[in-house]
Amino acid sequence: MPRLTLFAAIVALAGLVTVVRPQPADSPTADGPRPAKRPVKLAVLIVFDQMRADYVDKWRPLFGTRGFQRIQKDGAWFVNCYYPYASTITGPGHSALLSGATLDKTGIIGNDWYERASAATVYCAGSDRYEFVPAPKSGSKSKSVGNPDKMMAETVADVLKRQTRGKGKVFGLSLKDRAAILPTGKRPDGAFWFNGQFVTSTYYTDTLPKWVENFNNSHVADSWFGKDWIRSRPGLNYAQFSGPDDVAAESNYGGLGITFPHNLTGGKAKLQKEYYDALTASPMGNELLLAFAKRCIAEERLGQDDVPDLLTISFSSNDLIGHTFGPDSQEVLDVTLRSDEVVGDLLEYLDKVVGNGSYSVCISADHGVGSMPEVAAKTIPEAQDATRVSSVKLIAGMESHLEKTFGKANVPRPGTKDQKAGVWLESVAPPWVYLNLRQVEAKNLKLADVTRSVAEWLKQQPGIETAFTSEEIAKATHPDDVLRMVQRSAYPGRSGDLYIVLKPYHLIGDPLKSKGTTHGSPHDYDRHVPLLVYGPGVHGGRRTEGVTPQHAALITSYFLDQRKPKDSPYELPKTLLKP
Repeated sequence: MPRLTLFAAIVALAGLVTVVRPQPADSPTADGPRPAKRPVKLAVLIVFDQMRADYVDKWRPLFGTRGFQRIQKDGAWFVNCYYPYASTITGPGHSALLSGATLDKTGIIGNDWYERASAATVYCAGSDRYEFVPAPKSGSKSKSVGNPDKMMAETVADVLKRQTRGKGKVFGLSLKDRAAILPTGKRPDGAFWFNGQFVTSTYYTDTLPKWVENFNNSHVADSWFGKDWIRSRPGLNYAQFSGPDDVAAESNYGGLGITFPHNLTGGKAKLQKEYYDALTASPMGNELLLAFAKRCIAEERLGQDDVPDLLTISFSSNDLIGHTFGPDSQEVLDVTLRSDEVVGDLLEYLDKVVGNGSYSVCISADHGVGSMPEVAAKTIPEAQDATRVSSVKLIAGMESHLEKTFGKANVPRPGTKDQKAGVWLESVAPPWVYLNLRQVEAKNLKLADVTRSVAEWLKQQPGIETAFTSEEIAKATHPDDVLRMVQRSAYPGRSGDLYIVLKPYHLIGDPLKSKGTTHGSPHDYDRHVPLLVYGPGVHGGRRTEGVTPQHAALITSYFLDQRKPKDSPYELPKTLLKP
């Protein structure tokens, strides 16, 4: 299955984090959802993939009153919410949100990582053990079909299923498979993602529910073919609130072009796969998922009895748009304004179907994003040297350094067909570097000596902030803030031998050819995300208490009146219920 990732193994890694000053609290309002008996009938987690915390603050004056502003006014708005680990990527974020845990517990250290046992790159939420439902028309077997087998931590969904003896319903919905799968645990009632139509896998069921089949057959997903994505606020000066429309470093993903209007055809005269790439990389992908979520709530009768249910909805289009055009773009402003409308529509639907006071909502993101290096160098004073770091040159440089220091490699990479070519590096899956352990052994060297040598070399290279060895990650007793975040990003048997951290606003990629931007660093811009909470007993207003996105697991557990997931070290935020 072609997964919805724009830069599969390209991760921007960064170094020191900056201090964000707490902002004064707004006065909590007396309006909003009134206290009601717990548990709520339906708990909803909403994830906007790649939404930075500053979006819902700086663009707040542009929002309507039905969406983000409703929760900011009548719910809890945590403005100091940061991921406590370094690998800020989609898979890890979705593994953390409802487990309440860091990656050293969830095991999801990236979207992909290198697996030494199979000498291959593996995907965080897929394998060849299962089949798609419905099966592809081509009849070919996929090498990666969605399942949660690699998720190692318990989630809120797992606890709900045990507590209600399977009666509480759990559904995960997204355009991306990993975003639907990882938050919902091992035995949800359904996890559905988009692949030209909404699909699942034989891990969950052998046949699609009738309502999903009917939704696909209605061809809602095809209704935008040939239409243009235009600015949703024609009278608004977008450049005043974001940046210019035409930026050379923007990508042409999905054949959308780099300026408004963006035509939704995928560059084809007839509806083909390329159209769905364009659709998912536009705000219409979120509109499609919203329609699917409403259908799920109605057909599965979520929140319609006294046994609590859980629904996770992860809107992926924000991420694809952010990768393509960057966070300073008019396109990201537009999808954020439209996301506000999505939230408003969903809240009003929940008011009508479940009832205000009978449901809870947590809104957060799986990670943030940094500006494109080309934009950062011109607009951010401390990032004037921002650039793209060539992965080809970096890998070649590490090999050359190892050869000069320890001798020519004569042991081939495991699994390679070329048994004559020796290598020191078994794999590089940023931010992790995996050494050829058989080569280290053949030279009668200590792994710690080799990794220290490579780390010191890396620290001298342009664009590299620092590098940590596996020994440092495992044994450091007094780590600095960055090393502690890296420690929380490592999992035994999956992590590599070195972890590379790039300087702020530097990205891995060809300096001459690469476009767009990405995330994945311990920088504030990648770690700082929204946390908005709406539910019974929550009084409105800004909260300056420091929290993590993992607190969503504690908050959701509170509303479901159940214990927190066992791997979470956090407790309910102290200011959640304070007037």
